[in-house]
Amino acid sequence: MAQTRDCVWLIGADSFTGHYLRPTLEQDGYRVDVSRVDITDAAAVDRAMAAIQPQYIINLAALSFVPDGGDATIYGVNCLGPENILAASLKLRQPPKHIILASSANIYGSQERERIDESCPPNPVNHYGCSKWAMEQIARTYAERLNITITRPFNYTGRGQKDKFLVPKIVAHFQRRAPSIELGNIDIWRDFSDVRWISRAYSQLLAASDSGLAIVNLCSGSLLSIRDIIATLEQLSGHTMTVTVNPDFVRQADIVRQCGDNARLYQQLSELHAPPVFKDTLTWMLQAS
Repeated sequence: MAQTRDCVWLIGADSFTGHYLRPTLEQDGYRVDVSRVDITDAAAVDRAMAAIQPQYIINLAALSFVPDGGDATIYGVNCLGPENILAASLKLRQPPKHIILASSANIYGSQERERIDESCPPNPVNHYGCSKWAMEQIARTYAERLNITITRPFNYTGRGQKDKFLVPKIVAHFQRRAPSIELGNIDIWRDFSDVRWISRAYSQLLAASDSGLAIVNLCSGSLLSIRDIIATLEQLSGHTMTVTVNPDFVRQADIVRQCGDNARLYQQLSELHAPPVFKDTLTWMLQAS
């Protein structure tokens, strides 16, 4: 917990994750600045940094939907934006104590093993993963001058996530008791977490910093298939839908099984509570008005 009213500049506070992270940080005693800035505009970032003078920074700003960003835009936001934040941090008389940059488990891409820890070699298979991997490489060039943690979140969800993402889309269909749904491959397994737990991890990581550069997975450490999620929602709602596999929704680069290893996270945050059972997350989402 923060011992003083240190300022955290939460970039991307109006994002899905930011909606949950801001009150978590405030509960932990931080003063949260949510000033908005176009992070691709270096001069604008410089001005904002000088005005805010943050003790901490968390950057959530990104193009985060995998099919988005088939052009240079995704690299501008996901690579050059963090570069501008880090460069501006060095211009302060007192650089931030700790900067957290949100990367993604998408940087791992296809791996030979099912359980993925931070030592696995990056192998991104889409523009989003490539852009995040490039961001990580840029951050390494600042590691001797700034205290940086790079997080690699696996899949997470919760109330308020847009239904262009898979789990909210399925939940929304059950909420309105739709007779059918079109999906891609439902026999893939992923590591799913709850956004409230992810927010708690971010806040605790902020105060548990070491010098230099740290990389940590944010994940539950367990697997669920899309088919399992549908079955759980059928049980919770008492409603059954016809599921049709639309070939247009099936990605050729889809990885069948991908599970994160969260051992390093718990080495750093021994007091972080265990991730919620995903059935509880689905219950919470299903009951949203």
